[in-house]
Amino acid sequence: MIATAAGSQLMLRMLAPFVWRSADKVASKLEGFAATEAGSALDMLKAAELTDDPKLRWLFFRHAMDEARHARMFREAARALAPDARATASEYNLIHARRQNLFSRMPLIEFIAFVYLAERRGELQFRALKTHFRGQAELEALFARIGKDERFHVAYSHKLLKTWRAEGQSLAVTRALWKVRGVRAWEAWRRSGRILGDVTSRLTLGTMYLVVLPIFVLLARVFDPPTPGWKRRPSPPSTLAAARRQF
Repeated sequence: MIATAAGSQLMLRMLAPFVWRSADKVASKLEGFAATEAGSALDMLKAAELTDDPKLRWLFFRHAMDEARHARMFREAARALAPDARATASEYNLIHARRQNLFSRMPLIEFIAFVYLAERRGELQFRALKTHFRGQAELEALFARIGKDERFHVAYSHKLLKTWRAEGQSLAVTRALWKVRGVRAWEAWRRSGRILGDVTSRLTLGTMYLVVLPIFVLLARVFDPPTPGWKRRPSPPSTLAAARRQF
């Protein structure tokens, strides 16, 4: 697990200069984070509403309040960076800003496994971004503050999983973790396929309009050159049969 975390950190740090390369890109990514945190807040609020366990209700409610605050902080940071930029309400962001009803769709152990893996991934990402923005005090402080909350989310969800393991549900916890990993891998594959399809379609259409069609135009001009002047249109036959035909 430590090796995996270190590898993820290294990859995030290598990709950061390309993904966060301009103020507009940073603002767009922050808006995406805000949408994701807002959707997570809605899911955790619903979980707090549906659970019968007072301890879980308190943990879920605190988690929801943290995520709602993170969404506001990300959105304010994005608008401070690009106040004149158009709001990035993309389809992807709108999907992630909605409640997904995960608590009602998943067994409790699977839901906590999902929370643990998602928050651990978020904490690693925010830690890498804190390092990347070391020269920019506001963004560094933003990711440091949010990363602290993420570590609490990782800690409580991990503690719940450890408690269930100690109570004899080790197999259920392991299955839940692997199931969530599998679902997340499948969703990542689908997202990458969508991006690849979009890039491929753009390249194909660009090639058609910029390369193929000009070649056809040149061939048409060579083998069927246009002739100047007026062209006499043949008169239609003035017969009853011709008059009955519409075309």
